[in-house]
Amino acid sequence: MKIVIAGGGRVGSVLAARLVAEQHTVTVIERDSATCTRIFEEVGAVTVCGDATNPRTLDAAGIATADVAAGVLARDPENLAFAMLVRSMSSARVMVRMLDTSYREAYRLSGVKELVAEAEVVVAKMSTAIDFPQVEGSLPLAGGDALLFELAINPRALVAGKTVAQVRTMEGFPRDSLFIGVVDLEGKTMVPDGSTVLRAGSTVILVSRREQLGQAVKFLTAEPVHASLTPLMQALRKVDFLAPLSDEELTVVARGAEFLQRPAGSEIFKKGDAGEGFFVVLAGEVKMMGDGGQLVGTVGPGGFFGELALLTGEPRMATSVTTHVCELAVVGRDDFRTVVMANPSVALEMSRILGQRLSRAQGVPPPSVKRKGLFGR
Repeated sequence: MKIVIAGGGRVGSVLAARLVAEQHTVTVIERDSATCTRIFEEVGAVTVCGDATNPRTLDAAGIATADVAAGVLARDPENLAFAMLVRSMSSARVMVRMLDTSYREAYRLSGVKELVAEAEVVVAKMSTAIDFPQVEGSLPLAGGDALLFELAINPRALVAGKTVAQVRTMEGFPRDSLFIGVVDLEGKTMVPDGSTVLRAGSTVILVSRREQLGQAVKFLTAEPVHASLTPLMQALRKVDFLAPLSDEELTVVARGAEFLQRPAGSEIFKKGDAGEGFFVVLAGEVKMMGDGGQLVGTVGPGGFFGELALLTGEPRMATSVTTHVCELAVVGRDDFRTVVMANPSVALEMSRILGQRLSRAQGVPPPSVKRKGLFGR
């Protein structure tokens, strides 16, 4: 196709390079002569140095025989003038980058139907990336009411190895979401049908209503809960400072845990050690020893210890020793912090609960001054 681009800035240059690479005939209109020279030499597009809102310049660029006219000038008034002139001089399809959405109606009245609202695209992509870090890329559709997005299939995901037809019949899959592409491990893209298998490591491309994006991402990234996690999940749900976590967040914490077996008389940690994790007793018993070997307390199945050092960053306040053969689960700082810090409201609630616990432990009423947050923040 023959394509005329108004504007040789960053967007215009990249667009011209892509279209030239796809074997289209491209002409770029740009006021700056140095930019014209650079695009001609580096991109290989024909350039016309001049004003894209001047009919004579458009005529010199061959607008009368163009198939597509794209306006990517720096200001909406210029793009609007370019679009109106093109429509008066040519039958080319007109598409425009809209910088200010207040010009939407003016573009509509001038007959421009193909608008790319730059700010809306950027905001939609960034907000999606913030809310759903699992999403690798996204593009708003239908004025933002729908989203096209990419998501890698985790090897542990429930949907890994299943066909598109099987996934669509599974409970919890949002029915208005549609698979439109699958990128395999070699980077080849295919249009899926019902028999297409969602292989681990591949990337799926879907279209979903924006309000259902969270449900779609949650469903496609869900992992089976291993039987060995069930006792740990039950124990973690009893931990007061973990109460603000959702079931999904608590599952992430449990999956990151390390399982240990220790014989009787084993020292788990000693007073003064750095607190890099907290422990849940799944079987057996652990005694907590203070100065001079004084017994501070015992922790049995379902109990936990070592959490204060993890949360406050302070050294261990006691020495822990197994009294029987013990099965323990260790929740590390990094896994725990990843989940908590991804949700500021959860972190604040946990800080409040921790403050209350520390106050009760010290036998003093809660202070009225603002406390530090988790991890010394």
